[in-house]
Amino acid sequence: MGFMRAYKHLDNLCRDMNGIGITGYIEDMEKRTNGSIHVFNWKQDYQQLIHYHDLRNQIAHEDYADEDTMCSDEDVEWLDNFYQRILKQSDPLALYYKATESLLNDSSTTKSNSQVKVSPQYTHKQLHASNKKLPILLFILITVFFITVTITFLIMNLFFSIFK
Repeated sequence: MGFMRAYKHLDNLCRDMNGIGITGYIEDMEKRTNGSIHVFNWKQDYQQLIHYHDLRNQIAHEDYADEDTMCSDEDVEWLDNFYQRILKQSDPLALYYKATESLLNDSSTTKSNSQVKVSPQYTHKQLHASNKKLPILLFILITVFFITVTITFLIMNLFFSIFK
């Protein structure tokens, strides 16, 4: 059959893009709640990825799950096709980024859609890099807040001790 081979192949490509794998790709799609507005077959691709993710987990973790009985050649073909779509930047997230980027560009410049080039690999990595920076930013903001409060408290104590 080759289901697990095709799944691992796609998972590795997704991992190269987002550092997570197919799970990360699915999460990226879930974050784009308006994806079906911009991309034809968004929901179908999302549902297929969920289905294959669940199927892979069953095969990997359940005692009597077997890819020979649970998977078809069409499943392998779909996974291989999706892999190629990512390489050709015609997968749902790449199309979403192209559509939303062109909307942004149309509002600020007169570029045509054919001039907009967006690499899904870059945008996936950029998305996850910005998610990793959020805890650091929150830590810095909280630290600055507490330093400010402490300094204010010290100044008030000094002020009140002078005028006692």
